[in-house]
Amino acid sequence: MPEQAPEVAVNLIPLRDPARIEDFKRFSAEVDQPICLAQDVVLGFDAFAVTRRDEGAPSVDIVEVMTVRSWNEWVDVRDNMAAMEEVTSGFEELIDPATVRTLFATPIGRR
Repeated sequence: MPEQAPEVAVNLIPLRDPARIEDFKRFSAEVDQPICLAQDVVLGFDAFAVTRRDEGAPSVDIVEVMTVRSWNEWVDVRDNMAAMEEVTSGFEELIDPATVRTLFATPIGRR
């Protein structure tokens, strides 16, 4: 049976009022990324602060790109592992989870 290709999730994240980009940067660097990357299911994690947008672009403040072995496995870890409680509580302090939109993608190889 062929090995399943990793999944790439692109999270589009608006911050809650009055959260600031600096608050999220600190949370991401000190809590979110280190704890998530310590989980075997997470193969890569990059976070980006949106600095400007074209007219008509979605109103998001943060873009996260996560590469995971399996999205379903990631959701199970995220929702059930005690180590993730600090991530979840910090995330919910800065972001309303209902406003996050996730796109799933696969890399397009170069020729």
